Amino acid sequence: MELDAIKQLADAIREQTLHATQATTTTVSSVSAVAFKAPQFWQTNAKAWFIRLEASFNTHTPPITQDLTKFHHVIQLLDSSTARRVQAVFENPPPVEKYDSLKSALLNAYEATQLQKDQELLNLNGLGDRKPSELLQHMRSLNHDPGTLFRALFLNQLPPDVRRILAQTPDADLDTLAKTADGIMDVEFVAAATRSVQNTSPIEVTHEEQANSGYGDTLTWI
Repeated sequence: MELDAIKQLADAIREQTLHATQATTTTVSSVSAVAFKAPQFWQTNAKAWFIRLEASFNTHTPPITQDLTKFHHVIQLLDSSTARRVQAVFENPPPVEKYDSLKSALLNAYEATQLQKDQELLNLNGLGDRKPSELLQHMRSLNHDPGTLFRALFLNQLPPDVRRILAQTPDADLDTLAKTADGIMDVEFVAAATRSVQNTSPIEVTHEEQANSGYGDTLTWI
């Protein structure tokens, strides 16, 4: 009889321990879910925002690694105007890499291209309201590869219509761009010459105009 009582007591203790463990797990999960915080999406600095967000994912307890969870967190941190720009992605996400797909869409929508950053660098004019050290940090953030800056400087010397055409081939090397630009300008030169010839028509004088102006009268020498 005593053995049965001990067995029942042991079973009761195991059951209580199990319930306590489940309750603790639920509480920890709830606290962890509430504890995750991140700022709203930064439209003016999307790249830095993702660096901060991913740091929050990694330092969270437990770390957030599930693709779908990260995808949902990003959606929750978008305002209405931002969500509208990438709505197609979160309405019809790919079967895998949902987070990376949404991240790419946001970076493409809000992060300046390297060519645009280089152009901003070339257009800098003085300190503004920044300290010299702040200006230097800003300049470094705009360009990490002098080669792209040289490319931007070259493109900046070309006519705007030529630059617009060359912008469609961002991966072409400079020599290829230069040859393409030569071809574009040759075509434009021929087209301009053709338009000039077409716009230059012979002057036609009617008989009435000749009579009124005396044009065509025979000169008589006395």
